Amino acid sequence: MATGARSAHPTRQARRRAATYDEIVRAARTLLAHQQELTLRGVATAMGASPAGLYRYVANLDELRDLVAAAIDESLAADVRADLEHLPPFDATGRWLAAWTGLRRRALARPDEFRMLLARPRSGGAPVRELSDALLGRLLHALWQQHDLALPPVPPAAVSATANVVRADAEPWPEELSWLHARVCTSLHGVIALEVTGYVEPTLVRSSALYRSTMIDWLARLGQAGDFDRLMPVLDDELAR
Repeated sequence: MATGARSAHPTRQARRRAATYDEIVRAARTLLAHQQELTLRGVATAMGASPAGLYRYVANLDELRDLVAAAIDESLAADVRADLEHLPPFDATGRWLAAWTGLRRRALARPDEFRMLLARPRSGGAPVRELSDALLGRLLHALWQQHDLALPPVPPAAVSATANVVRADAEPWPEELSWLHARVCTSLHGVIALEVTGYVEPTLVRSSALYRSTMIDWLARLGQAGDFDRLMPVLDDELAR
């Protein structure tokens, strides 16, 4: 009984190690917020530690970047989930567009962190953006279920990438829905990435004109044009937050 109770809780050493990882991430995110280069030495200095001591937790710069990118993604997903609390759970479309707009808002507020996510899309073959992309995928799944969306056919070249996809709820998706989610992510992530990296004319970023038009295009493709009178104020409210 006592052994089982001990095994159910992390040891003091494990808690200490987890706390150190959290400290590493905080120091790294502080460097990014101040537009400083992310290095092992810089993180160690910010922590008041030695670079040699940091190697006990991260083996190299790539591992540090993966750790930080995963933490940023987890934080981003938590922030976006919090954004949705003011929207009713039955409004699948409103929640989907609010989540994407919340992601954009935070990407523009923390451009260096978002650039880190763009630069570290995968770690050892696994997607770093698993949490935020899974959240956006679940919201699209809810929209599809609520509105019985017509799904696009999967081109032969994409079949291997969409087959047997299992999401966080452990239920396999239709290949066509996985393909739709990939197209949405490429389009909306693409606009946000171009805005964050300075490729888009600044006036278009400040006015949200390009993002807003792209979102409206997707809402129409998703069969929501008949609900524009209700959805446009929701979109504009989210853009103004």
